[in-house]
Amino acid sequence: MRCLALASYDSFLNVARLIAQHFQEAGCSVDYALVRARKSAQITDQQVQALAYSEEVKWISLDAPDDRELLAGYDIILSCLEGLSTRRLMHYAQLFNRRPLIISAYPGLVLRYANDGFSMRTGCDLLWLNSKVDLEAYTEMCAAFALPFDNARVFGIASLLKKPKRSLSADSGPIVFFEQAVIPRYKEERVFLCEQLIGLAQRFPQYQFLLKPRTMGREATLHKSWSPIVPLLNEATRHLGKLPANLEISARSASDLLEVASHCLTVSSTVAAEAVNAGVPTAIVADFGAHEDYGLHYFFKSGLITSFRDLAFPFQKQPDPDWVQDYLTDPINTVHDLVLEAVEMVSGRRRTLTSQLLKAEMSPSLRDHLYASNGVESTLSRQHQSRPSNATQLWRKLLRGYRARRTRN
Repeated sequence: MRCLALASYDSFLNVARLIAQHFQEAGCSVDYALVRARKSAQITDQQVQALAYSEEVKWISLDAPDDRELLAGYDIILSCLEGLSTRRLMHYAQLFNRRPLIISAYPGLVLRYANDGFSMRTGCDLLWLNSKVDLEAYTEMCAAFALPFDNARVFGIASLLKKPKRSLSADSGPIVFFEQAVIPRYKEERVFLCEQLIGLAQRFPQYQFLLKPRTMGREATLHKSWSPIVPLLNEATRHLGKLPANLEISARSASDLLEVASHCLTVSSTVAAEAVNAGVPTAIVADFGAHEDYGLHYFFKSGLITSFRDLAFPFQKQPDPDWVQDYLTDPINTVHDLVLEAVEMVSGRRRTLTSQLLKAEMSPSLRDHLYASNGVESTLSRQHQSRPSNATQLWRKLLRGYRARRTRN
């Protein structure tokens, strides 16, 4: 049985590899492919080598007929894709003469735009969700649109499939702040973040502090930071004085750092779930407010939320066990049975994939309207939701005037 693991960015490829190993254990052969999702860099060759090890990873375009024919030749597609690539997959899969079983798995916590993400995955044969809370939200959405929700399963947070091996000296290890590229988003917020990290290091000189940037150097990721953290730390250092000797920038991987960290700090990140699962004392910094776009609501009931000003080490807070049960499902406990279920489903009947199954994202009528007025690819990439530039608006106005004059003549 042949399985194709699809990814588009660095953390997505990591999750695809972690899950795919269990399909191999179930007797499947697994190939890997990166889906072209944007014109600029998605992932570097060095990132691919680090995440895929010796596996060959091919590049495909979902709008290319030859690549779609390649996809159709597999028995299972394991989709670990971001939203726009998922939309393309679900559209073009409707054109397959023979359709593989499609499984969609989330590569990280559903911190933002949960219903948006759920709505574009309702056509999947299996939707592997992170938690009980995600399943409840997905079920409610589907029920409102009279859609079946029997494709959903509680899988867990996929990155937890690789649990850090804590070192014996970790209790005396560094305090690590894990940065996110767009959380917080704005420059002044990120300057404040840097200043607070410098202040923490000065308040607690007996501890070593590490700042782990989301990316280093030319590494690429899904979200591009408007204000990269390393230059801002240098800016804050010039403003406040020299960088404290106990604060450093680390290029080590997040999983490596969790093996040695005495504490984990972040605003909101999948790393927080990985840290809690690994037994690393964790704090969620709330200085940037309860904005849905920052995902803090995921941690409201965790008991881990605090502010930079109130931080003290060692932490006394423990994660709320009810929150852990509802939000932090460990896929180690589910992956075996879910993989076997998927393998068994391959020989059965597929659901008929039509735009009607995707009506929670938009009605089939609206979809047809957008396809007719904007074209398929522009609609799938949501270009109609972008505000046109002044030059584009002027050009459209002139074009409408030209067409009106031709009609009158």
